[in-house]
Amino acid sequence: MANRFILNETSYHGKGALNAIVDEVAARHFKKCLLCIDKDLLNLSVGTKVFKVLDDAKLEYVVFSDFKANPTIENVQAGVKEYKAAHADYIIAVGGGSAIDTAKGIAIIVENPEYADVRSLEGAVNTPNKCAPIIAVPTTAGTAAEVTINYVITDVEKNRKFVCVDPHDIPVVAIVDPEMMNTMPKGLTAATG
Repeated sequence: MANRFILNETSYHGKGALNAIVDEVAARHFKKCLLCIDKDLLNLSVGTKVFKVLDDAKLEYVVFSDFKANPTIENVQAGVKEYKAAHADYIIAVGGGSAIDTAKGIAIIVENPEYADVRSLEGAVNTPNKCAPIIAVPTTAGTAAEVTINYVITDVEKNRKFVCVDPHDIPVVAIVDPEMMNTMPKGLTAATG
């Protein structure tokens, strides 16, 4: 029996890895990103570190933080609208699983609009097109959302969560920088890592 492994195109690990965003954006000829970042991280050192990297390199971005800790169908749909309105061509997802899960849902629907209802992504779905490019920057050490092909969305109307599994939703780049986890209590980082 053969086993299939689906990995990121590129992963960076280690202190200072966040700066690799600049080279990746240049090499991939990306123009403008939707920066999907958790509301709580916006004003913390994590947010300012990301903004500094992007601003110093004069990279264009629009911030999207209008999503819940357990992202909803409506959060994903709002993100799709924001992505299109910004004329973005990639996403940088900064945060825990929620930010990266939200980004995955947005990125899949942008390239596969027939799934705009979000519910149709539940389960093992092999969408026809790869998602819009995602650079995932985790700030927690537990979900592995930056290197997996699954994400979780909340269906508020039906009061449940559902898992989406799609080989086309994996971020193209994972930036695993321990400096991005400094705001977490050390014990929590160790326990979830």
